[in-house]
Amino acid sequence: MLNKNSFRYSAAIEALIEKHANEGSDSMWSVWRERQVNRNAYGGNYSFVLGRTADKDEPFYLNFESAFEGFAAHAPYTLVTGMTGSGKSSFLRNLILDIAITNTPDLAAIKVFDPNGGWAFESLKGLHRMRVETNIETAKSYLDGITKSIEAHERLFETLGVKTLEECNKVLGLKKRLLRTFVIIDEVAVWMIDDDFKEKLLRALNAISNKGWSTGYHLILATQWPDPRVLPKEVRDHFGNRISLKLPTAEMSEYALGIKGAESLTDLGHMLAVLAGEPSPIYCWVPWLSDEDAERMVTAIRVAEDR
Repeated sequence: MLNKNSFRYSAAIEALIEKHANEGSDSMWSVWRERQVNRNAYGGNYSFVLGRTADKDEPFYLNFESAFEGFAAHAPYTLVTGMTGSGKSSFLRNLILDIAITNTPDLAAIKVFDPNGGWAFESLKGLHRMRVETNIETAKSYLDGITKSIEAHERLFETLGVKTLEECNKVLGLKKRLLRTFVIIDEVAVWMIDDDFKEKLLRALNAISNKGWSTGYHLILATQWPDPRVLPKEVRDHFGNRISLKLPTAEMSEYALGIKGAESLTDLGHMLAVLAGEPSPIYCWVPWLSDEDAERMVTAIRVAEDR
């Protein structure tokens, strides 16, 4: 049975997962039914289930805060690569939904940028807390805002005598609390040809690298082509977590992950993860979730958030 303490406050989410969980171990429903939640003392969950491990067929977690379920604590920033048709969009969609079903709106915000019009996230458009932006100038302004926000958070922490976002929120109370924010930029290579965007991205990455976790920002970059011409080394090297679905060449795999292997992934959704804190690469796969099922989950989330 589903652990009734696993998800947030929504009976609708629990019922929906129970209804569909027997559709096969390759479905996201079955993974959600099995997943545990790494809830911290302040109520947040920042361990997200990305799929199943290839060796044990068990839920695979990306841990943004602390070690959990046999996996280490990972870095606050993640690079995701994978060629067209590899399952990259499904991976990102599942991640967004997992953030939303395991955290109330006052615990996590989601910001998505997609230069290709946002079609990959169409099934998630009903999420109240998620907005998809497709304009590069909006993206530049937001990246500038991350740097300024982190600096402002640091000043506030010093004033309050705290070290983390959660400690700060305990002092501020519910009405003034700061959100932990997950920023996803899909197909980032499209915008990397703009030098101003690249400069602002690097500045935000430096700020997140130094104070990202404590001040509440996580950055997930995704691209089809991990190539130094479109993903410069100075950007790539910031990412302690690197996850790749199938890539066309061993050279791309080595550039994206630091190892070969992503070129040999065969089936849709299979991926190779090189994560901060893990002693070796992890082979895993992305569970299937249809557009219709994603929309059903969004509806359940909205029911919970509207109460």
